[in-house]
Amino acid sequence: MGKFLKENWFVALVAVFFVTISIYFAYDQNKGKLPGKKEAGKDVVFSVDGQNITADALYDKLADDYLESDLYMAFYKGLLDEAVETTDELKNNTESTVQNYIAMYQQYYGYGEDYLNYLAKQYYGYDTFRDYVFYSLKSEKMFGEYVQAHLDELVDQAFLDKYKPRTVSYVVIAMADPKNPTAEETAKFEEAKQAWASDKYSAANFGEFAAAYSQDGNASNQGKLGYLDTNTSNLDKAFTDVALNLKEGEVSDWIHSDEFGYYLIKCDSTKVEDLKTESGFTATILSADENLSNKILKEKAAELKITFGSKEIEELIMKQLESDGETE
Repeated sequence: MGKFLKENWFVALVAVFFVTISIYFAYDQNKGKLPGKKEAGKDVVFSVDGQNITADALYDKLADDYLESDLYMAFYKGLLDEAVETTDELKNNTESTVQNYIAMYQQYYGYGEDYLNYLAKQYYGYDTFRDYVFYSLKSEKMFGEYVQAHLDELVDQAFLDKYKPRTVSYVVIAMADPKNPTAEETAKFEEAKQAWASDKYSAANFGEFAAAYSQDGNASNQGKLGYLDTNTSNLDKAFTDVALNLKEGEVSDWIHSDEFGYYLIKCDSTKVEDLKTESGFTATILSADENLSNKILKEKAAELKITFGSKEIEELIMKQLESDGETE
């Protein structure tokens, strides 16, 4: 968007404003030329089930429903475009993420890109799912850079005690029905147990053990799962209960899961320096302070010297940023 947008940012915002009132504007310009009804001296735009809708009522409804959210989305996307460069790497990451989600939704739910576009528009206000991913990646980078630059003030011992942030690796011996394993599944588990108990493997070469014995896709990545903390809710409870209480470098005993089989878990790191680039760590820091995201957006807007063409528009945006709600 460049220097012009920084100095004349109201152009984009006013454009959104005029989209919101376009129906009323068009009618207002032609009300003297078109025949039509009137109600209480006001022009009627259309009628539904005998109820007349005036131009003023239509404008008020559009403004109530869309003005603030559309202005805020324009602000949010424009700010991210200014703050985070659109590189070829970002474009490629966006495309690969979109294609992965499309494939996953088609495989598991039978829905494709159209449904993802619907979700992105209905729940997040983006025109397409691709836009949602693109700006999510930009958001992750912008917020991540802020968190990394302010770790000392954002992460203290109380935070670490509450959320227990860490990265972990694991091995899983999979079973179709862990409560009633087959003879073959039991044999594989016994083989893995004996190998781990031998002198060949230890915490120091846990990745080698995972590559040799783990029975899911993480074996190709030496068992690395990555980041988790007490906010993580999409993993097996038997897994997280143990993983969150391991010390750095410690390996658990074999853990039975009624859903998957048996786990062996290693805590790879609890060091903030190792965790600071993890997107999950950034997300937890942002969620720990409901005002932090808005604070970052306001500071970034001030840094970029964004100005507004009208006091009304500025007040609408600032109202969003000063509220206690989610920013995105």
